[in-house]
Amino acid sequence: MNAVEELKNKRIVHWFRKDQRVSDHEIFSRLVNFEHVTAFYLHEDRYKSMHSLGFPWISDKRKTFLNESILELAAKLDSLGVDFQIFKNLKDLEASKLLGADVLTYQKLDGTEERKQEKLVLELHPSNVFSFDDFTLIDKNNLPFELKHMPQTFTPFKNQIGESGRYSKTIDLPALPLSSISFELRGGENPALNRLKYYFNDSNLIATYKETRNRMIGTDYSSRLSPWLALGNVSARTVFDYIVKYESEVVSNESTYWLIFELLWRDFFQLQLHIHGDAFFQRKGIQGKEIRFSQNDKVFWKWANGETGDDLVDANIRELNATGWMSNRGRQNVASYLIHNLSIDWRWGAAYLESQLIDYDPASNYGNWMYIAGVGHDPRPSRKLNTKGQAERYDTEGTYRKLWLR
Repeated sequence: MNAVEELKNKRIVHWFRKDQRVSDHEIFSRLVNFEHVTAFYLHEDRYKSMHSLGFPWISDKRKTFLNESILELAAKLDSLGVDFQIFKNLKDLEASKLLGADVLTYQKLDGTEERKQEKLVLELHPSNVFSFDDFTLIDKNNLPFELKHMPQTFTPFKNQIGESGRYSKTIDLPALPLSSISFELRGGENPALNRLKYYFNDSNLIATYKETRNRMIGTDYSSRLSPWLALGNVSARTVFDYIVKYESEVVSNESTYWLIFELLWRDFFQLQLHIHGDAFFQRKGIQGKEIRFSQNDKVFWKWANGETGDDLVDANIRELNATGWMSNRGRQNVASYLIHNLSIDWRWGAAYLESQLIDYDPASNYGNWMYIAGVGHDPRPSRKLNTKGQAERYDTEGTYRKLWLR
């Protein structure tokens, strides 16, 4: 049942979470069907808190991107005549008296902190609630298996989902801008659609994605859509529909398929987080496997400062610290090095990337760290990478390392 069928002609207060857009949105794409709509955003408790190792749970770079997104959202809602409030904490939300007789609508999220926040908000508004489960491309109501019986590794999951027919439908496909600039790392729906326009239509870079995706320099080697997907500035189903449109109008090849493949990896971790919950964030992972890890903060900080002596690892960490971004190839290498070369608790590395990555998402971040650590979705006991060999293969001339280590 969609929002219109359930909520038509009712008064709604919408809680924005990782759905920070007005296009292809469960409520705001159907705004005329409701009697009255107001909205709010509530900052996470971690917004101003620190990890025990001394770094912020949410870095200034992540905060900047989030705040840009919220400010653009506020402007868009204002143009629609929707009152929108931003709350620093639960106490301020409660004091506002915003929650009351209206129906509370919100997006379901499965991370531990997200579920805690949901519980606290619902204690303030225990009745008249309607939630959406729309963060994935896959339609959870149209799976070829019961969710609890979902395959535990990616390939059989991908094969059972198939190439089409199991995906959510866009409510309204947002129009892309008439022209684009190559890259603008700014939070909000407009920069997200700009990037779609550039990467798909204006540059045709999507047609060579499979060949370039393991590079590390520049902004054109991958779609770089993940920061906006993480906040819901653009939906996964919108990205999928534009891939299909490109395939029908321009070319369908391994590269266009590979971008769908990456969206399915994203969904795989989202669904596994839904199934396993808090185990995603525990030392033994979803396998409950006992592996010895060290908690040596001096060794950890050499890694976190890009001072390990391994050029590839150090270059990637320094790029992360400077920009809030790291390539997929880099993420695998820095994780492998921390876990398998330095024997440091994988959760420390996952928490540090949670702090720094502008495109942080709990399912993808912790799911990948578990995978490398050998306590996640992998039949192999170890995913140790040879960082020297990786550097020779993916940075043959040393250009990337020279860029960040000079």
